[in-house]
Amino acid sequence: MFRTLLAASLLALMASATARADVVFGFVASRGIEQGLEDWQPIADDMGKSLGQRVRLMAVKDDKELAERFARNEVQIARASTQTALDMVENGQGEVFARLVLTGGKSEYRSLLLTRKGGPATLDALLAQPKKLRYASGFSGNTASYLIPQYLAFAKGNVLAEQYFKSISYGSSLDNFKALVEGRADVAASSSEEFEKLSERFPRDAAKLQIAWQSTPFSYDPLVLRRDLPATQRSKIAQFFNDYGRRGPAATREQEKLYYADQLAGFLPSSNRQLREVTDLQLFYALFRLTLNSQLALDARKNQERALYRRYDQLVSILGGAY
Repeated sequence: MFRTLLAASLLALMASATARADVVFGFVASRGIEQGLEDWQPIADDMGKSLGQRVRLMAVKDDKELAERFARNEVQIARASTQTALDMVENGQGEVFARLVLTGGKSEYRSLLLTRKGGPATLDALLAQPKKLRYASGFSGNTASYLIPQYLAFAKGNVLAEQYFKSISYGSSLDNFKALVEGRADVAASSSEEFEKLSERFPRDAAKLQIAWQSTPFSYDPLVLRRDLPATQRSKIAQFFNDYGRRGPAATREQEKLYYADQLAGFLPSSNRQLREVTDLQLFYALFRLTLNSQLALDARKNQERALYRRYDQLVSILGGAY
């Protein structure tokens, strides 16, 4: 009897501690860590009031760091790129529950390749200069500025970026923008969302650039929750984001906070299904790279190809079937 009461008491204490523990919202700070923290703090404060517990912000430099901190449970809510969210869901730790909507009701973006005016103005012109151009790419975990252009702009034209460009550097949209403006790169990857923000922030610099290529539309970044959070807490977090800036007497003021944070209009409910947008890209890009790897023996190539298709089938199953 005593042991039963002791176990019940310990469980109650653990539940109480979990309820009081800080919730950490993590995101990639495309405009700099200090600026990102300042921009999102009013929303974090509102979230804390809604949840009844402190909400801390964690701004990181890239998607890789965000994924690592999420995996270590240092972040419980993540604004992630689609590719990073896919990794979080695939390892069984994360679950997509919402996605971003930008000012004006925009819920989709396009990947961009930018050049300076006077430089290559089209993708064909860009791909007609092998070993002559310096490319400023997004980090490998980023969907908009890495995966999408790597496959849709380059691989579909039988171009492997590492072999085509004179040099490749990796950075955030801001890093790439500056590299292009300052003449340290000839081509820079970005997204329509990030380029619009940077154009408002640096209008004179943006006026020197042009869009040489843009992709088909993709859904804006998802928000991911850790699956091991208590169900009631997950429900409260999802409700906060679904209502924020859209319902209640404070909605107008909340919309102002969203705009200043990241030119957002709010959030829409979503699910893991959203991530199906990139699974085909991942598979085809990986197969393309495998095909061009002349150092692999035939058996090794076939084994890797089978492994890629097995992973793809597993992902399709996890994310809800054919897209």
